[in-house]
Amino acid sequence: MRLLCQCFGFDLATARPYFYNDPYYPHNQRWGLWLGEGSSRTLVSILTAIPLQMWIGERLVPCMGIAGVATHPQYRRRGYARRLLTTVLNALHAQGVPGAALQAFDFDFYRPLGWEVVGSLMRVRVAPRTLPPFPPDGVRRAIETDYPAIRQLHERQAHPATGRLLRDDLRWSYLLWNFRHKLVYCHSGVLEGYLIYDFVDSGWVLRVREMLWCTERARRVLMGWLATNEEHVRQVEFSGTADELASLQLTGWTQAHRHPEEPFLRWEMMPSFMWRVVHPQNLLQRLFPENPADHAQSFCIAIHDPQIEANSGVYMLDAGTKGWRVIAPRPNPLPVGEREGGESLPSGERRFWLQVDADRQAGLPLVRVDIRTLALLTMGTFSAGELAVRDLLDAPPFLIDTLDQLFPARFPCLRPMDYF
Repeated sequence: MRLLCQCFGFDLATARPYFYNDPYYPHNQRWGLWLGEGSSRTLVSILTAIPLQMWIGERLVPCMGIAGVATHPQYRRRGYARRLLTTVLNALHAQGVPGAALQAFDFDFYRPLGWEVVGSLMRVRVAPRTLPPFPPDGVRRAIETDYPAIRQLHERQAHPATGRLLRDDLRWSYLLWNFRHKLVYCHSGVLEGYLIYDFVDSGWVLRVREMLWCTERARRVLMGWLATNEEHVRQVEFSGTADELASLQLTGWTQAHRHPEEPFLRWEMMPSFMWRVVHPQNLLQRLFPENPADHAQSFCIAIHDPQIEANSGVYMLDAGTKGWRVIAPRPNPLPVGEREGGESLPSGERRFWLQVDADRQAGLPLVRVDIRTLALLTMGTFSAGELAVRDLLDAPPFLIDTLDQLFPARFPCLRPMDYF
């Protein structure tokens, strides 16, 4: 904990109760890299793995959220964090964890370790004065007795979507404990909407973490509360998918707007989160439909993973009568590097060598990907067809339709309320 505070500039006395009172504290995996032996050991790099469940399409996938990656200032730029992350990835693979998500401070740091940016979200910032000044009558601070109704409203209004985290009891305990700024609107004793927010940019921007409502009346009064700006902020930030932001009915219109070439609002498409496939067999088996479509084509997929050698190899995806089966590579993963008899497998600018197991392939069509492309494919960031034309995926043209059915394009989005 001392190292965590030192790396992130936290006060130890202030952070201690927050650290130990976190509802996730008994469930998290805390990892560290030590140098030396015995009493002379020095903790140089740390991270936390948080157990989560994320929706990918209609499938719920267990995963780990990687957070708090930090290295002692005196030991930085020596590869210790990457060494720790590689060790943790192999340990999570041994545990059967399908994947790992993180919110990166530097994409280029994590890409060589197999993570790729898979999610995006729309973001817009508006001045409070541009919001409709509906009277915020009935809006008040939430109290503990409101929590069950908040959960019920979320269950009714927020549906599974790729990148959204499951709100189980543990997750709700964390969210309601972690966020201090919670507002509710009730009408005739019934909760019709809520707003959870925090502050960024030195407190000048109010960031809406989550705003849900079940009546137009509730949307208006919550928007009116933001317009009155009792927090005295310069901007209000909304984010989510394009459809979610459209439901807010933001226009940015003001009578003071004069220049026809100047937009009312500027919507930004922001990178959201990175995803790393940790155990391909477990992840693919969870994502595939139980019953293959008529005349579904079995195929093989060659995966290259430099960090988790057990992942590298040729997987057979069998469209059997009892459902899709994902058959993992045989023991002793396929060799990486130039080998006699090896086959060159191009994948965009990232090239690798694998000796294809001809017996395993058994004449089936072969798809070739590296671990980062597999992250994009499984999360649905791009369709298989688009990955192919981007030269990130190598597959026979006749197999693209099958791949698009198994891995449909989605809109992965990790919303601010789900940040970990």
